[in-house]
Amino acid sequence: MAQKAPYLTELAEQRDRVLATVQTLIIGAPPEATDAALPELGVTPSIQHEEFFYIYTSRLSAHVRSILKSRHAQFLAIEDEATAQNIWARKRIRFTANIIEIDRKNDEFNRLARLFAARHGPTMDLIQDFTDFHMLKLVPTSGVMVLGFAKAYQLDGPGLDIAEHLRES
Repeated sequence: MAQKAPYLTELAEQRDRVLATVQTLIIGAPPEATDAALPELGVTPSIQHEEFFYIYTSRLSAHVRSILKSRHAQFLAIEDEATAQNIWARKRIRFTANIIEIDRKNDEFNRLARLFAARHGPTMDLIQDFTDFHMLKLVPTSGVMVLGFAKAYQLDGPGLDIAEHLRES
């Protein structure tokens, strides 16, 4: 089996650090109204578990209704402004994902709810039974990672594998 080039291993480690440090994802969903020109936007706490991302969010928000209907959306994980070396070049990963709803009667739902509570605190215990909330699994299909000026990379597949260094806009 061929080993990854050292720079790919380093890029993968940087990708994993960015994803491990963010606690929320920004959501860009298709417009709810068919004649609307602008996407629905939102932000939600997230967790990463077994190489997938999960969100637990309310359908009372337009962006959530949109992703429940379309079963796909774009997400943005972005470095905290307070820790960024340069505000113009914050580390970030934007990815498109397919959406799979986790049925609340499924054992996986309870396991994920415990992971949310461990990561984000006791509010999860309060909202776990709210029926307007949905546990959603995000399965990435592609994306872009920016690690600084002229450091943008195409990402592919569920593992957000580094595919190529983007050199042109």
